[in-house]
Amino acid sequence: MLELIETFETNALEAAAEVRRIRATSTALRDEIEQTTKSAASIVLGAGEFLPASLMEPLGDLPGVLAAPTDDQLSKAEVGICGAFAGVACSGSVCVAMGPRLVAMTSLLMPFHIVLLSANRIVARPRDLFDPECFNGEGLRRNLVFITGPSATADMGPLVRGVHGPHRLRVLILE
Repeated sequence: MLELIETFETNALEAAAEVRRIRATSTALRDEIEQTTKSAASIVLGAGEFLPASLMEPLGDLPGVLAAPTDDQLSKAEVGICGAFAGVACSGSVCVAMGPRLVAMTSLLMPFHIVLLSANRIVARPRDLFDPECFNGEGLRRNLVFITGPSATADMGPLVRGVHGPHRLRVLILE
């Protein structure tokens, strides 16, 4: 398990993501999010369906969190936070399950995306997620998006970040 976490961390950093390992407690998570988002005026929380509710609930009281964001607020929000379905060690990618409330918006629209990843949901390769034995076959029944680093493109020349999505990606590995 430790080897998967270290491989994930190394590869995510190589892909220009920010990675922090923290304890999987509500206090540690809240403190980390509060410190990371202290200058943000607006934060949108997506579902954290693969995390204990006790970790996600305290985040709703943070300064700047939009409880029921309107379309206009969503289009202008600075930070999006959601839980990851899984992490893929060989690429440093996070895998986000689309469908739950606000997950698509938080993971693809806001300039700064924070992903909450349980350490025990890191697999070696993408194909592992589609094994019926992995996470009770849940990967076979979900619409999944793989995110590797912040948005970037080199279609028109040099590499440019943040063109089609978040300028920054921070993965918080919850151990």
